[in-house]
Amino acid sequence: MIKEIKSIQIVDAKGKILFSRENHIQGSGEVNNALLSDFVNALQSFAKEFGEEETKIIELGDGKIISNKDKLTGILFILKCNVNAKNKKMFKILNQIKNIFIEKFTGHFTSSEEVKRVIRSSFENAVSELLNPKELIKSLFPKFKS
Repeated sequence: MIKEIKSIQIVDAKGKILFSRENHIQGSGEVNNALLSDFVNALQSFAKEFGEEETKIIELGDGKIISNKDKLTGILFILKCNVNAKNKKMFKILNQIKNIFIEKFTGHFTSSEEVKRVIRSSFENAVSELLNPKELIKSLFPKFKS
């Protein structure tokens, strides 16, 4: 996974975690996904009360939380990264994940669990390719060594 990214969560409008991936770094504490999603949702509500559309960047200590809420579905996309990560790069990655998710799941939210499982697997593979560009290059050009 791209080294600046600590974790990614996708949360539905009711607060249910739909997807979560962490970049485990030795010696770092694990992210409590439910607590993180509740925290970001609370900040979104707080911002709305003060007339803001949504909170997009939250800096806390040595990390940042970047979020993007899909207006149509209410699904919240959350990326936790190092504080020194470039905002533009992180927003681009988060938007790509959002677009992949919407592309894969549109029209399938009420499908059977088996169909959702297949789509989820396809989504996870697409996110892995996005976050592990070296692995993708190795798979496309196996004869070249990096």
